[in-house]
Amino acid sequence: MVTKPQRQQAAPQHWVYAYQIEPPQPDARFHRVKALLGKAHMAARRAARMWTGRIVVETRVSHILIVSDSPSRQRAVNRALEKELKHLGLRFLVNQPVPLPAEQP
Repeated sequence: MVTKPQRQQAAPQHWVYAYQIEPPQPDARFHRVKALLGKAHMAARRAARMWTGRIVVETRVSHILIVSDSPSRQRAVNRALEKELKHLGLRFLVNQPVPLPAEQP
C-alpha cells in the first residue's frame, strides 16, 4: 500500500519592529503604555494571533519592541500606542518590520 507523503505545515511568519524613543524615559513613565501593550497582547491571544510588546529602557534611548504575526503597523493598537506616546510628549521613530528567522524543528 502506497501512502501519500505528509506535507509539513509551514511555520508561521513572525515580524519584529520597534518604536525608538529619545531621550530615554524612566520606566515609571510608561505605566499607561504597559497597560495598552498588555491589553493588545490578550486581545491577540483571544483571536489566536501573535502580538506582543515589551519596553526596554537603555541609557541613550528607550524602545518598545513589538513581535507580531503581521508586518502591518496600521492596526488599532499601533494608533493607540502612537496617540499615547504623543500625549506624553515623547519624540519617537518606528522602524520597518523585519521578518524573524523561522524556528527550526
